[in-house]
Amino acid sequence: MKNLLALGVLCLLPGLSFAQQKPKAKPAAKTESAAPPAGPYFQQDVKYSIDVALDDQKHELTGKEELVYTNNSPQALPFIWFHLWPNAYRDNSTAFAKEQLRHGERQFYFASAAQRGYIDGLDFKVNGQAAKLEFDPENPDIAKLVLPQPLAAGATITISTPFHVKLPNSFSRMGHVGQSYQVTQWYPKPAVLDRRGWHPMPYLSQGEFYSEFGSFDVTITLPSNYTVGATGELQNPDEQARLAGLAAESANKKTAADYGEDLSFPASAPTTKTLRYIQDRVHDFAWFADKRFNVLKDAVTLPSGRKVDTWVLFTNRNPEDWVKGLQDLNAAISNYSKWVGEYPYAAATAVDGALVAGGGMEYPMVTVTLPEAIVHEAGHNWFYGILASNERDFPWLDEGVNTYHHLRVQELTNPGAGILAESGATPKIVKALGLENLPSSAFNLAPYQIAASHGADQPVQGPGSAAYSGANYGSIVYFKTAALLKYLAGYLGQDVFDRAMQAYYQEWKFKHPYPEDMQVAFERSTGQKLGWFFKEMLTNTQEYNADIGAIAVFNDVVKVLVATDSPTPWAVPVSSVDAQGKVLETLWTTPFGNTEPDPEEDATSQLNFKRENVAAIVVDANYVAPQLNRRDDRLKLSGSLPRWEPLRLRPLVSLERWDKSTLNWLPVAGYNTSDKFMLGAAFYNSPLTPKKIQYLAMPMYAFGSNELNGIGSIQLNVLPGRFARRVITAATVQRFERYLKFEPSLTLKLPHRGFYRQQHEVGVSVTSVKNEDFNRTSSVQTLEYRLRGGNSVHSWGGHLELNRLVGDDTETGTGSQATLLRAALNYQRYYSPKNKIYVRLFAGSFLQKNNQQEFYMGLSNSLDYRRQTAFLDRQESSPALAAFRHQTDDRDGAFKAFLPVLSNNWLTTLNVKADVPKLPLAVFADFGLGSVRDLSAPNFPIQTETRSYYDAGLTVPLFRELLEFYIPVVGSQFGNGLPNSRQQFTDNIRFVLRLNNLSPFRLLDEQIAK
Repeated sequence: MKNLLALGVLCLLPGLSFAQQKPKAKPAAKTESAAPPAGPYFQQDVKYSIDVALDDQKHELTGKEELVYTNNSPQALPFIWFHLWPNAYRDNSTAFAKEQLRHGERQFYFASAAQRGYIDGLDFKVNGQAAKLEFDPENPDIAKLVLPQPLAAGATITISTPFHVKLPNSFSRMGHVGQSYQVTQWYPKPAVLDRRGWHPMPYLSQGEFYSEFGSFDVTITLPSNYTVGATGELQNPDEQARLAGLAAESANKKTAADYGEDLSFPASAPTTKTLRYIQDRVHDFAWFADKRFNVLKDAVTLPSGRKVDTWVLFTNRNPEDWVKGLQDLNAAISNYSKWVGEYPYAAATAVDGALVAGGGMEYPMVTVTLPEAIVHEAGHNWFYGILASNERDFPWLDEGVNTYHHLRVQELTNPGAGILAESGATPKIVKALGLENLPSSAFNLAPYQIAASHGADQPVQGPGSAAYSGANYGSIVYFKTAALLKYLAGYLGQDVFDRAMQAYYQEWKFKHPYPEDMQVAFERSTGQKLGWFFKEMLTNTQEYNADIGAIAVFNDVVKVLVATDSPTPWAVPVSSVDAQGKVLETLWTTPFGNTEPDPEEDATSQLNFKRENVAAIVVDANYVAPQLNRRDDRLKLSGSLPRWEPLRLRPLVSLERWDKSTLNWLPVAGYNTSDKFMLGAAFYNSPLTPKKIQYLAMPMYAFGSNELNGIGSIQLNVLPGRFARRVITAATVQRFERYLKFEPSLTLKLPHRGFYRQQHEVGVSVTSVKNEDFNRTSSVQTLEYRLRGGNSVHSWGGHLELNRLVGDDTETGTGSQATLLRAALNYQRYYSPKNKIYVRLFAGSFLQKNNQQEFYMGLSNSLDYRRQTAFLDRQESSPALAAFRHQTDDRDGAFKAFLPVLSNNWLTTLNVKADVPKLPLAVFADFGLGSVRDLSAPNFPIQTETRSYYDAGLTVPLFRELLEFYIPVVGSQFGNGLPNSRQQFTDNIRFVLRLNNLSPFRLLDEQIAK
């Protein structure tokens, strides 16, 4: 905190004002109003008439479509773009197929032709005339319908075509699992033409849709024992009666046992039925069919008095969750109608389906979902359904705004709604982790804070859906948007915010709004300019920070000076709290920021609080502002400096709080043949949201050596944003097996690049290792570069390392020096969903060395000069665990067999490993060539000579390759290439133990980096 004024001094100056002591606060920065839309608004209109039949033996649809298309645009149209989204499932060349690989999915890539899907049988006619369909050369699910004559502005045409759809297996939203059908994005559909032009888009799982409003008249023919949930109003009285009967039957079931556990499909009825659905003012039509559905029905009365029927259709899996789900559906319809605007349709349905694309997917009036996601998916009837924004380009207008409202619904009955509730944490767990008495907003800010503090933040608005990383699509589009809207509601006041949202809804329902339209609606309703929020906060990754610059007390008023160094304006919430931490009063500054940065001065703003019962002033006591650091955001009224609070020990992880200081810990255990069993604990600040200063202290008592071992580290994290996503300056101390290691380092994690989101990293380190038994010290200066890239089928990596090695014997005063350059390239490719081939190429060379050379590369492993590997027996005293001989680190030559071959000149190897289909085994082969010394040679020591080596055998991976056993079968390690005895065979078995892969800090950073 800056400019802390002693309370006692201030009290002696009753007439003092801040203007007399500090420079005048800067006025709130000017922010732009929303720009008016480019060009006059217009909206095309489409009237659909579709007849379709389901073949549940072949999993096919056969249908015909007629649509009446009205051109309300100001120009004549020579063509109309069409979406043929079933073709997304056609082959591995589609945008969907490529997206699956980027997101770590391999199922579709290796799917058979019978498992894939497509649409064909098209024969477009326009007003009865044949029309040409030109497929997009890069996207088979997009095509241009060339009109026989241009469609004039204001004119209408009739377009018709038959179609046939092969339904794929359930890889995303459309498909089937057995005879459970999800029929979505299934018919030829015009792309949107709006004031910004045409919007043809390929189908993607991440990034949803944008479609024209119109009306639908759809008939569906299928076996008569199917139950269907669909968009629109059902027109068949006999089917309405059937559904009512099923609902009455389900209503009489009181427990899960009443439903049974049978999930098998009954035989399809030999007869068929044709169901008809009609609906206007919607932009899509979806339907779901299953012969196993149970049915529950209820109704919601809206504020106007109109009733909406609510339905849930579900199988015997988790029926009690679906009974509750019906109430959740009612709560969504009721509260969204109150907060946003009334639900305009006659019914809402939630359906249990075999969905792959997330926890649920919304369509007008119907959603396929997991029961716990019903509120969110039903809410999409407003955001996506009625307010039909371009979700592919602006996903936050749908997913983020909806997440804000669905969290509000959940908070009505569960104050901890959101991330914490979904985690399943019990009150005992919450208390043990130090998370008690935190509002839900603190948890729902966490996904954004985790991404931002690791340098992986992305703006809410700017990237289209496909440009977000998989993790950030949830963290940023959903939760960061929701958190920022809660922040805006806090600034405006909830009632003012709700009125603005209602104004937006009333103006733009059944239309296509853009972000500037939402801003205009909010500004008109509130009478405020909100560009600082819509044009700044939503579109940048700025780090926002504020603190209390000073406090002065005058009779019954507490005057507070709020400071920020944030370069863009924002409104800061500040609260007064009592001695128990209860919030007494919350005030907001007007939006301000350090728009003209001055290194000597922050921007400031003044707030006045009531004095009664105030013990402290806190920035953002309710956890609604997008801050990353909260520990310096408070100032107590008693004393001239904040009182240090005792640290609370909490296991695993924690969230940063303004009212409590927490130290996380975990018990740790270890073993090596020198120290024997070791027991200790790791103490650290939470890795979820790394701070500028991050630390780890891991003391361990060694029962074999009766010594204190362990690891300690401290690091400085900087988020520069442009040239690197994260810069880490660290210092590490490590002691085991009577060696002491000290290593300062600097690491630059560079921004992701390219289609495959390549990850680049540059590091510099200086490692000093002292062997306490022999009083020898060696040091290694390292410059290294790492690269990783690829997708779920093939990936690659590279590691280039330049080492300056120095050895020193303090007793004799002699030493050696060398410069070593090493490079490793690796490539991994899956040849089936679960089996892969791995290839590694290594090359190393000593660029400089002196006559006392004692540094080497190893053919079968590195010499681990930097002590990077946790060896169980570094001193090689065990007949089964000896480092290098039995345990390898898979570096340098990385031969799986042990050959005591060293090189102080040059060495290159090729390592190949391939999984065996249907067996938990892999085969390996290694080939090496180098100028080496072979310690197994009869006349060692011998002069360096150029030789080649090979080996081959089996690999047994355990615990997801955390531990792997290498079983050499042939190779240069055997006299004639083969083992001559069983003992020689078993003695050559080796293993690799990748304990570094268990580090929660590393795992978290790697997942976020993806």
